[in-house]
Amino acid sequence: MLGVVVMSARHIAVQRRMSASPGSVWDLYADFPNLADHWNGLRATRAIGDRTGGVGARRRVELKPVGSMEETVTTWDEGRRIDTQNKPNWSVPFKQAESTLTLEPADGGTLVAFDYRYVPRGGPLGRITGPLIDKMLKATFTDMLAATDKEATASGSQR
Repeated sequence: MLGVVVMSARHIAVQRRMSASPGSVWDLYADFPNLADHWNGLRATRAIGDRTGGVGARRRVELKPVGSMEETVTTWDEGRRIDTQNKPNWSVPFKQAESTLTLEPADGGTLVAFDYRYVPRGGPLGRITGPLIDKMLKATFTDMLAATDKEATASGSQR
């Protein structure tokens, strides 16, 4: 097909070793519809439908500064892993995305890894804006892990 440009997915990966137990960290992420309660990097989150955990759970995420997306859980490995498929609205600079969050016990704490794969909007322009979006997303996800670390450590000490 001449004239058709296929945009490949971009990939962001961040990780953080947390002093909190895997259970304390999991509790925050397993509170799937309420991520914005634990991290101020989002304007708001809320459940879509009755399912709030496990495969098929959905949430609407209001992004900062603008935009929103719907996330659907595609993998739920209790205490270890959550994968999502993400469908952004028109104001987000990418067409689709998928995430994988994994937790592993590590040195009395938790190693948390977050992988994000997305396809930029804009065809050839998307290739140009991709590195800028990568930088923004990496900073956002690094902040999410730091906030989770702080919250999980605080909540774990109250158990």
